[in-house]
Amino acid sequence: MSPHFLSGGVGSAEQERQYARYYAAIATETRGRNTPHVTTYTLRPEVGRGTIEVTRLQGSLRVIRYDVSFTADHRVDYRFPEDRFELEVCLDGRLRIAEEEAGRADLCRYSSSLTPPRPTKGMIVHPSDQPYRGLSLTGSRDALSPYLGSVGAEAFASALGRLDSSRGADLYLGRGARLRGLPNLLAGLFEARAETPGKTLMMEARVMEALALVTDAASSCRGQDAVADHEAEAVRRVPLILWRERHDPPTLAEVARELSMSPKRLASAFRTEFGVTPMEHHRRRRLERAADLLLDTDWTVERIGHEVGYAAASNFVYAFRRRLGTTPAAYRRARL
Repeated sequence: MSPHFLSGGVGSAEQERQYARYYAAIATETRGRNTPHVTTYTLRPEVGRGTIEVTRLQGSLRVIRYDVSFTADHRVDYRFPEDRFELEVCLDGRLRIAEEEAGRADLCRYSSSLTPPRPTKGMIVHPSDQPYRGLSLTGSRDALSPYLGSVGAEAFASALGRLDSSRGADLYLGRGARLRGLPNLLAGLFEARAETPGKTLMMEARVMEALALVTDAASSCRGQDAVADHEAEAVRRVPLILWRERHDPPTLAEVARELSMSPKRLASAFRTEFGVTPMEHHRRRRLERAADLLLDTDWTVERIGHEVGYAAASNFVYAFRRRLGTTPAAYRRARL
């Protein structure tokens, strides 16, 4: 099946038409008599099973609940302008993201994705027969104003603007730790329903809490633990060093010595920049590269494990399964 395509500004007439065509192609539509602001799309049997539920709140903000499983890989290509805001949390399953500037990653259980403050172009893929439960807050940045209280849209935009390309990419691809509190918060929003004015107000309150977490996460990039420009430049070399030396990995102290930093300061600055420890970031990068090689080459699992820095195939299989919930061989079979 050809990929679907979505583009344009949130709420624009063109995007509304695109979404209408998209939903019509994959699902049947139901709108509640007493809740006209809630639309449920039930997947057609030939497409998969499950529902996508869209709730429209004030300011044209949309809360989208995904509880789906597609019979074949379901791909959506996109091209969105910089005024788009989307915050998605995976509650169960897996969603593949590939974006021109940020790169590729799998959004896994309890990880979150925050769109960077720039135009985006890429694709998302729901793997075949992989149940996915997730929740997305989607709207234009202007649509967030009613939920930002005394902070205001301008200060919120300024906070997001502090996310440079590396931090923004990590948060977009679900690798950042700064948004760690979101899954528990948005799991409650996933179960909530705007059935009455009071319940709608409770949903909007949770949206405010989510935006508060995002604001604090972005603002912390230049908080008490601020990283000087020369330190930030050095820290961003760490992933390159670890990848270069992946077959004989250096210790943190050795990396710090190469960068003329103390190990303690390197660890602190790296966490401020990337949201995780250097070794955790490197481990995720190796497994994401392995996932790409499983799909893009006919190499054996052992060869791929060696390519990404695992001396023993058993260690690679264990790490891959722990991170992605399946073995490398099963991952390849499910997607080819």
